[in-house]
Amino acid sequence: MTALIDPLSADYLRRIAVHFAALDVPYPPPQPPTAPPAVLARGRALVLDGDARRDVPPCVACHGAALTGVAPAIPGLLGLPRDYLVAQLGAWRTGRRQALAPDCMAAVAKALAPDEVAAVAQWLAAQPVPVPAAPATELPRPLPRRCGSVAP
Repeated sequence: MTALIDPLSADYLRRIAVHFAALDVPYPPPQPPTAPPAVLARGRALVLDGDARRDVPPCVACHGAALTGVAPAIPGLLGLPRDYLVAQLGAWRTGRRQALAPDCMAAVAKALAPDEVAAVAQWLAAQPVPVPAAPATELPRPLPRRCGSVAP
């Protein structure tokens, strides 16, 4: 891939990025959950409410009320496959995935038990993506913790 990209100018790469960012491609329907209702309920609770006693903020506190992200730095969580979500949270838990310090997602992922990671992924993957699926432009309140990848 590097050999294909290296000869391209920054301006051309920017035009390609703008083109693809402007596409409004529909999301596929959500994956049907394979977990029992109690697991889905736990996933929903963590996504929407977090777990304050363990300093686990709700996903909506950072990824937006619609869970479609907050431009430009916080990605959306809906429309992603369950296995991808488990893999990314697992990579943060093990240190294989990292962000700028302080790495807020690593801290959150490490606070979750493996069964909670699975519950969150199950619930998120089963949710439909809202239309329009555009990310929010700002959060209604400050982030619950410092995050090196997001400007204060």
